Amino acid sequence: MASPFVDDAVEIKTSLHITHGDTLIMIRTFARTRAFPILAWTYLAALGVQVFFAGMYVFVGASNIELHRNMAHVIGLLTVLLIASVFVGRVPEKRLVFGVLGLLVVQGMLVHVGQWFGLWTIAALHPVNALVLTYASLALAKRSNAYWATSMADAAAAAAPTRTRIETQPTPA
Repeated sequence: MASPFVDDAVEIKTSLHITHGDTLIMIRTFARTRAFPILAWTYLAALGVQVFFAGMYVFVGASNIELHRNMAHVIGLLTVLLIASVFVGRVPEKRLVFGVLGLLVVQGMLVHVGQWFGLWTIAALHPVNALVLTYASLALAKRSNAYWATSMADAAAAAAPTRTRIETQPTPA
């Protein structure tokens, strides 16, 4: 005897048909409405942890410099993920993200200027650049709040391409 639920299962299966285009829209929506805001705020939190590790080095002991150094690699990974989420999600905050990337590159180079060339006065700008980097990251995190979708309708609106409709006027005969 056939199960009364077979027809329901077939109907559900056919209603869940997802096309390739739908998958791309879902990925872009996720990157824009979830990944970008989460990564932006995580990036800011990671910078706070990095400052804490710098304090551990200064006030607890020189052996804690490894925490600070290793956290820099985590921040680098977060930067790559942040850039990926901006491009995949087609978030228009690319300029600010690349500004944060540039500040991060300068941050690393300031350390090496002292190590490689003995320019310790220039290397002393490392904490100053960290303040600027944190400010830029805070601005990025605040802007990312606008992309956080709280419902499916918000996510669908965020994923929809913004097109302006141009209406043509009929030409007089």
